[in-house]
Amino acid sequence: MYFLIDGYNFLFRLHGEQGQSLEKRRVSLIETLNQELSAFKGNISVIFDSSEQIRDFAQSAKLKNLEVIYAPKGQTADAYIIELAEQNRSPKMLTVVTSDGGLARQCQHIGTQTVSIEEFITFVMKKRKKIPKDKPAYKESTAEMERLMKIFEERLKGD
Repeated sequence: MYFLIDGYNFLFRLHGEQGQSLEKRRVSLIETLNQELSAFKGNISVIFDSSEQIRDFAQSAKLKNLEVIYAPKGQTADAYIIELAEQNRSPKMLTVVTSDGGLARQCQHIGTQTVSIEEFITFVMKKRKKIPKDKPAYKESTAEMERLMKIFEERLKGD
């Protein structure tokens, strides 16, 4: 499964217009997504409009659990998401994460699945709950193992 996240739609849906700069909120969102998606299996890309409209090609950075893509010069993130969906060989295996109704309809027309930001967050939270917690590994000390072996050997001799 491959997820394309409408970056600024996600950012504004969660945080609205707050006092921090857009760049700080974007970085915070990227860090949070990268951390929260650690248990997630599949490819996930978050797409933003480019802040530097100087490159004719998309810029991307691969983090541990997330790919961050900035749309190329002259193209919005929405248009780039649609382009990626149209180029995908298996659009049904692609899910676009957005609460933008227009973008969702266009992607559905191409054949991709769509989920709202809220549905995606719920989905990720359910995945996180399924992660088994590390259980403490108990190990007997060498002295305890020797004591138990001695008891076991004595019982074997007694039978």
